Amino acid sequence: MNPVGIPSVAHGSRRFILRPQFIARCVLLLTLGIATVSAAPTHNIVIDGDFSDWAGVASHYDPVSGPGILHHGIPDTHDTDHKGAGDIPVYVNHPDIDLVEYKFTHDESNLYAYFRATGAIGNTSSNATQSSQQGRYYVIVTLDVDNSLATGYGLHEGGYYPTSYGYDMNMEVEYFNGTFNTGHYLNHGATNAAQLNIAKQDQTNGIVRVLPGTYQYYTQWVWFDSPNTGTNKLPPPDDYASITFVADRGPVYQGILRIARSADRHEAEMVAPFRGFMRDLQGNPIITLGKTIGISISLEASQQLAPPPANSWASDTGDPILGYYLSPYPEPQLQIAPAVQDGHIVLTWANGATGLVLKQSTSLVNPDWQTVSGSDTTNRVTLPSGTGNAFFRLEEP
Repeated sequence: MNPVGIPSVAHGSRRFILRPQFIARCVLLLTLGIATVSAAPTHNIVIDGDFSDWAGVASHYDPVSGPGILHHGIPDTHDTDHKGAGDIPVYVNHPDIDLVEYKFTHDESNLYAYFRATGAIGNTSSNATQSSQQGRYYVIVTLDVDNSLATGYGLHEGGYYPTSYGYDMNMEVEYFNGTFNTGHYLNHGATNAAQLNIAKQDQTNGIVRVLPGTYQYYTQWVWFDSPNTGTNKLPPPDDYASITFVADRGPVYQGILRIARSADRHEAEMVAPFRGFMRDLQGNPIITLGKTIGISISLEASQQLAPPPANSWASDTGDPILGYYLSPYPEPQLQIAPAVQDGHIVLTWANGATGLVLKQSTSLVNPDWQTVSGSDTTNRVTLPSGTGNAFFRLEEP
């Protein structure tokens, strides 16, 4: 026991859980030193091929593929010819699309994704005499931008398994002809050609309608932070920008969505700025802090890139990240320590998390959480230690 009878809380006792309700919930048991945090905090990521800034972001894992290796009863790396929700696709030996680890995070204006594969991410060839290597390779993040199953489409429609539902938009990179070809945004908000034409017209005005969709009907565009670089200049308030609608296999258009790979190409990191997802009819950003989204991550390559004797498209999709809350705050790092003044404790949290509200309860059984007065304007509170248990958490106002 420390001088005031309250043990301090070590960083190693924390665990992080993504939940939409709270940006940062940190409960400290004063007598036992237990800490639990629930958060999807912001992280500062630089797209430079140095992955050390991902160290604090939670990892998600996918099986290392091989004959007989199943992921929820489905071959881990598989063909994309099957389209039914209950289909079992066929195993394809393709190490380059064998996703084994992935991460997802954000900051105040960007979404970020990390990928690690058994083989080489984006492995294509620029040698025109080796046409068998001039296939397409895709690094894909599929998003449920409204946290609703009533809009978007199911992954199986594109041959991606295990399937899940409600996906409206993508942040995606295509490699072709030996290079990073395009970094683009996609919208699956149409179920027929007429609706697709309406969607495209909307997007020339910077508008995305989040609607029921299919895999078959989609628009895809590259966003430029220049009014004249793209073929469609956007109206205010985005009149500083323009977009170009793109198709697979070039030509090369590289806008604000970027990617970087490790030297051995086993790892990659991608950034998609919020603004590229456009706005709704009311002018509100489709992606913004405070929203809850769903995420699916895949690697995919066309048949020309499959190692012999395979001759089919292949993909690998990780388990979805559901209920991801876009917190405006970094990890709060709520800590407790004895105060200089006897009989008091000091609770502190990160400067960047100022604005969160500190709450206190005497029990975790039917707790009665009471706001600590003034905590929303600071990151440091001194309180009497008292004689019983006390629990604290940080909560978004």
